[in-house]
Order: sequence, then C-alpha cells, then structure tokens
Amino acid sequence: MSEEFIKEVDEDIKEEKRVKLWKKLIPYVISFSLTIILLTSGFVFWENYTKNSNQTLGDDFTAAVDLAKENDTDAALLALDRIVDKGSDGYATIAKMKKASLLIDKGLLDEGLSIYLDLERNAVDQSFRDIATILYVLNSMDSNDPETLLKKIEPLENSQVWQSSALELKAFIFLKNNNKKLAKEAFKSILSLKTSPSSLSTRARNMIEHLKEE
Repeated sequence: MSEEFIKEVDEDIKEEKRVKLWKKLIPYVISFSLTIILLTSGFVFWENYTKNSNQTLGDDFTAAVDLAKENDTDAALLALDRIVDKGSDGYATIAKMKKASLLIDKGLLDEGLSIYLDLERNAVDQSFRDIATILYVLNSMDSNDPETLLKKIEPLENSQVWQSSALELKAFIFLKNNNKKLAKEAFKSILSLKTSPSSLSTRARNMIEHLKEE
C-alpha cells in the first residue's frame, strides 16, 4: 500500500469529519443569521419612524416580506425594487438587503453577494455598511477563501456594536475549516467581553462545551 494512497485516505477521513462538524453547526449559524437580520430590521424601522418617514414605504416593505413568506419570490423582488427606486436611504437599504437574501435563497448567490458588496461600500450609514459586511461573510463561507473573509471582518472586531458578532463569525469560519483551536479561542474572547449579549455568550459557552466533546 503506497504512502500516497494512505495520505489520500487520511485526507478523506479528515474531510468527512470536517463536514460532519459543520453540519452540527448549521443550527448555530442559522440562529446567528436570523439574529443579524432581526437587528437590521429593528434598526431600520426605528431609524425611519423616528425621522417621520413615509408610512407607505413601511407598508410596502411589509407587503414584500409577506410575499416572500408565501414563497412568491418574484413578486417580492419586484416590490423590493419599487422601494429601492422611490424609498428613503433607510428603506432603500433594507430593501436591498432583503433582496440580496431572497436572491441567495433562490440560488443566485453571486447576485445576492454583489448587493452586499455594494452596500458595504456605499450604504449611507456605517451601521448598514457593517451589517452588509457581516451578511456577505456569513453567506460566502462555502464559496470564498477563509483568509479573505477573516480580513473582511477584522475591522469589526474593534467595533463597540459588532465586536462580539464579528468574533462569533470568525469562530464559525475557523470551524468551517476544521481549526477547532482558534475557534475555541474566538468563542472564549466573546465570553471575556462585558458587552456581549447574553444570548451570544450562552451560544459561545455551548460551543466551547461542544468542542470539548469532539
């Protein structure tokens, strides 16, 4: 039995273990994604309503979200495009983010990611630009170079708002690439932050315990 064959088998086993670990992490990643989306929506609605923006745009956005929930994706995308065309900065931005998520769910990954990249550069508010970065990284972990993604979120590790979320995303990237040691360090960093939300700290603690069992 050649050394090359043994090496190939060893690599296959490592890959199988990595895939199994990643499948176990999917619920955590989904939870993280939903949290980011909810934070985004909350921020946008608060920002717009406190500035007395047009109620009609809010109704239009709600209608677009309802269409998406009913799996009428094409109609939802058309509704979101109308908001982008006539909306204020806040509603236009959240409409673009929702559009990106729908396109990705539809299998149009590159189109969705390109929207996040555009928002990352051009969104009117820094909070929106940061959220676009997080959503881009979250949705491109299967298709992008991990080092590139780590560099993207590195600036957010110094953000008062997004520091703990950036560290969690960093941990997921390490785990996606089977680097459990660095993943645990990132999760421990979350626990050391006084500003980490309780739900995120609990998730980090659970992940550390889970990795001990691996």
